[in-house]
Amino acid sequence: MSKKTFTAQDIEDYITEYRATGGKPTGRFSGPTRLLLHSGHDADGKPHIVPLSYFADADADRCVVLAINDGLDEDPRWLRHLRAHPEVTAEIGSDTVRLTATEIHGAERDAIYARHAETFPVLLTFQSATTRVIPVVALAPTGSA
Repeated sequence: MSKKTFTAQDIEDYITEYRATGGKPTGRFSGPTRLLLHSGHDADGKPHIVPLSYFADADADRCVVLAINDGLDEDPRWLRHLRAHPEVTAEIGSDTVRLTATEIHGAERDAIYARHAETFPVLLTFQSATTRVIPVVALAPTGSA
């Protein structure tokens, strides 16, 4: 796995449909529960917005995202943004919320990743395609945006 799955145009189209459907895209964009993470700004000053699959964390008032980056050996840009500025906003359905990002490590990270890989076995493929441990990030609400 050395190639990105989605083009910039695919992502732009997804964001448009996500917003038009209140977070419930259809057709080629239907699938897992996703949010639109606003993780800062790109070098050109444009907001960096990325659709991410997320999992509700049954043990806490937070959701969890995985920094898969299609199994590439580098972390995704949005994770680098979160590490520098963990206070972010996200669109979840038709709501915009403020969140605080916290990277999860060790046994807790491993348990979360394994639990979600049981439901989505492709996660094991992504992990085996890279030399890095795919980061797991908790997003906890801090209020309305």
